Amino acid sequence: MSREFAFPGTQPKWAPDRAVALRHLALALEVDPAARTIAGTVALHATVVHDEVRALELDAVELTVTAARVAGAPVGFRHDGARLRIELATPAARGAELAIEVDYHGAPRRGLYFIAPDDGYPDKPTQVWSQGQDEDARYWFPCIDTPAAKATTELTVTVPAGLFALSNGALIADDARGDRRTMRWRLDAPHSPYLVTLAIGDFAALAARWRDVPVVYYVQRGHEAAAARTLARTPDMLELFSTRLGVAYPYPRYAQVFVADFIFGGMENTSATTLTDSLLLDERAALDYDVDALVAHELAHQWFGDLVTCRDWGEGWLNEGFATYFEYVWREHRDGRDAADVELAAWAEAYFGEDAGRYRRTIATKRYDEPIDIFDHHLYDKGGRVLHMLRDLLGDAAFWRALGHYLDAHRHGVVETRDLARAVEAATGRNVDWFLSQWVQDGAGHPELAVAIAWDAAAGHAVVTVEQTHAVDAATPVFRLPTRVRFRVGAVDHELALELTDVRHVARCALPGAPSQAIFDPGQVLLAQVKVDKAEPLWIAELADAARIEAGGLVLNEDPFDLAELCIEV
Repeated sequence: MSREFAFPGTQPKWAPDRAVALRHLALALEVDPAARTIAGTVALHATVVHDEVRALELDAVELTVTAARVAGAPVGFRHDGARLRIELATPAARGAELAIEVDYHGAPRRGLYFIAPDDGYPDKPTQVWSQGQDEDARYWFPCIDTPAAKATTELTVTVPAGLFALSNGALIADDARGDRRTMRWRLDAPHSPYLVTLAIGDFAALAARWRDVPVVYYVQRGHEAAAARTLARTPDMLELFSTRLGVAYPYPRYAQVFVADFIFGGMENTSATTLTDSLLLDERAALDYDVDALVAHELAHQWFGDLVTCRDWGEGWLNEGFATYFEYVWREHRDGRDAADVELAAWAEAYFGEDAGRYRRTIATKRYDEPIDIFDHHLYDKGGRVLHMLRDLLGDAAFWRALGHYLDAHRHGVVETRDLARAVEAATGRNVDWFLSQWVQDGAGHPELAVAIAWDAAAGHAVVTVEQTHAVDAATPVFRLPTRVRFRVGAVDHELALELTDVRHVARCALPGAPSQAIFDPGQVLLAQVKVDKAEPLWIAELADAARIEAGGLVLNEDPFDLAELCIEV
């Protein structure tokens, strides 16, 4: 039995109060890769939103602050190693504009990472790269380190000559003088501090294009062919996602950079994704394998996470669940429904394992110790499966229309689950509060279903009995489950729509004859553990034609997920 996710006494984490609304963040930084140090100035432009502000607090961890200024004039400050309090010379009233500058230096241990050759790895490149998610931007520049603090950004970085520095947006200046090179990047779209990026190295650049948007791949010199091979389908993904959403890719360029020793597979920094160089595919590997899922995931974040951002980490599924689901959207488009459905099945198994073996929790939650704790199979895999069910509930046209409206309504803003519900209602007229309540906000777990399908020859009816056999408690409800059963009689399919709302549901479907095929939940849309009792000939027919993964496992008495490849080829 799974345990509780949060430890006893864990207090809910709410988005913090906002004394100011950030407008622009400008960072001027000198980076010394050899010494593993940084020194610079961060300038913050903000508007006061409280009635009166006497001081501004920033996150600044393990950095040495040497000076602070407001409107160019020195002011007092206090820094305890984690929080920096800047005193204003005079109180600032609501609506006042503040221009704050902080000088600092440091040798970051998190947030910004220094990579260099050593005795064990003499061929390792010299690189520096950032990783701000979830709350690690504060380790390399003072900021208000919360997803809700969105601002336009500018990064001016000085590095040793011969190195290149990538950041968000467009490169607007590049000046090499002597042994130093200074590059200036600017993004005029507001985004969160955790998405501010810096990647420094001796990179080769490969140029591609989507519509009129530059698409650039950066990689350590000598690995250009592998980068091109690995990322070749990026423009096609940009076209697919932009078309489906009705919202074009929202930034002036899209870059992807491969770095050494990256701590994750990838990170969706706004307009400039970072990827681990372990993804680079040689010619032989590319025959059998691709990393399209990760490439699609990070690209989808440019809409879901960057353009529209979770208000706080407790709503992080609005970033990660969407990006995960777009792995499916790409696979479905490129390789077909069967191949994509294998990924859906794998997500379900990953989530079921976590739910049974570790803990059960609501997808959206305020109760966690550290934000990183919620980046789990509930957030990614269950979140993606919930979106798949929502798509099935609404239908394709309405689903994509709703997502486009959601993005347009909250462009450059922050969101909670209720914002998704209101966007769906505005775009389609459908109230999905009940759906998001049971799957995301209030309900935890998933249904366990016992399904029996029988043929009543005397009445000419197929009889479908569905029982919700899971333990019902305060966290896990009796689920409301719209689904269907597909019967085949001769060459004609007949569908019985079901809306399961009780522990036990019995339905009859009049048919012109005994069905040769009977499939509960065609396409296995429901995130449920299902046991189906039906005649063996119905299983054999299903194996030959329709839901081959499940049928293969039951007919051959094997784990169906070990049979995925076999079943697709049947």
